Amino acid sequence: MNSNPPVAALARNAVGLPTVLMQSVAQIAPAFGILSTLSFNTQLAGLAAPSTYLVAFVIALMVAVTLGQLARWLPSAGGFYTYVSATVGPRSGFLVGWVYSGFVAIIPGAIALYSASIVCTEVRRSFGVAISWQFLGLALIAIATWVAYRGIRVSGTALMLLSLVEVLILIALSIGGLISPGPGGFSTAGLNPWSAPSSNGFYLAVVFSIFAFTGWEGAAAIAEETRDPRRQIPRAIFWSVTLLGGFYVFCAWGLQVGWGTRTLAILAHSTDNPALILANRLWGSGSALVLLAFMNSAVAVCIACAVDASRNWFAMARAGALPRSLAFVHPTFQTPSRAVMVQSIVTLGVGFGLARWIGADQAFFVMGLAGTLVYAAVYCLGNLGVMRYFWRIRRDRFRPSLHLVLPLVSIAVLIWLACTSLVPLPDPPVRYAPLIAILLLSTGGLALLKLHLDGHDEWKMLAGQVFDENVSDEGRS
Repeated sequence: MNSNPPVAALARNAVGLPTVLMQSVAQIAPAFGILSTLSFNTQLAGLAAPSTYLVAFVIALMVAVTLGQLARWLPSAGGFYTYVSATVGPRSGFLVGWVYSGFVAIIPGAIALYSASIVCTEVRRSFGVAISWQFLGLALIAIATWVAYRGIRVSGTALMLLSLVEVLILIALSIGGLISPGPGGFSTAGLNPWSAPSSNGFYLAVVFSIFAFTGWEGAAAIAEETRDPRRQIPRAIFWSVTLLGGFYVFCAWGLQVGWGTRTLAILAHSTDNPALILANRLWGSGSALVLLAFMNSAVAVCIACAVDASRNWFAMARAGALPRSLAFVHPTFQTPSRAVMVQSIVTLGVGFGLARWIGADQAFFVMGLAGTLVYAAVYCLGNLGVMRYFWRIRRDRFRPSLHLVLPLVSIAVLIWLACTSLVPLPDPPVRYAPLIAILLLSTGGLALLKLHLDGHDEWKMLAGQVFDENVSDEGRS
């Protein structure tokens, strides 16, 4: 039995569905997702680039619906750590928690610096103002850290405002593209997967589009701070994927038509962001709004990741699987403040290290592929947990289509996505991305071994425990 003193609770019943939904939306990073993937997807899928987001949406929704089943019955700040611990086993849960939260902790550094480099380049080109992208990237991370440190209500409000601004700007630009199309005129061919020049290119673009959807699971991390989490967390997961599925497809289509379907080869290899070029044509100096959307999205995803990773570490530390100091809750803000600060240090160290080594843009693409592998592994174990949980523990709730067929199909698709992203291996330095996933898994294995050698096995009893007193009894009735 764990002899450690009880840990202070996070802010109970602090937020409702809108904030929970925006936690997922912000972690998906809609503006960043479409602006950073459209050119690459056009290289691979040509005219069919918008339809790659449609296929990716179907896959993402299938996975999200399945794993949302665990969010209903096992609400906890630990997210996948709790889900897999309670359904597959505490050792598997530890590794999942380590790999998932580790990746979510470090990815904001790559996103912030990549965004900063693009914004600073465009500001210098358009306005003649020189800004250090390293300084701007540091400022973005500092803002995210401060917001996450101050509490879930502050971060929730910030995420709502930032996400709404970025979404509205990109929708307006896409509508403008459809109203004023480029060479080739108005066309719906981009929504047809058969418009792709090759099936292999289309499949690779789908893999890249899948990464643009990751982040929907971020809502799970704030379950203990949410009113009625058994209902609201699954709703937020479902609606975040559904709404952004429509957003991605519509914006990719609108931006493509606005650019011109006859000149997609130029779009695919443009050194400037296509959305900025289109905004310059349609809005003139108002194109700065696209930069604002890009910056908003970067800040929002950094905040969401800080909230997600810090809650995961808090839950693991509370059980004794990580150093107890990470379970410290700020007495005023009721946030895992030490975990937030550690996350900030980690993301700065890794982000700046990679950016100085291979450049900010390549660092982002490396982390993108690494994330595809991490998420595929985590989601696969989550789907395995769904099958075990509803067959062994919740047999009265077991539905073959939802708790067996859909998880098996999800696992098969996720394995296919991982294999497709690795075979053939991309060019360096992106081909070294699997090493990041391997490093996270290896260090997690060593940490797990150390816990065992030190005789600290009591954490296993608490690894899968649901800590939300408001729902735990109902969830187990």
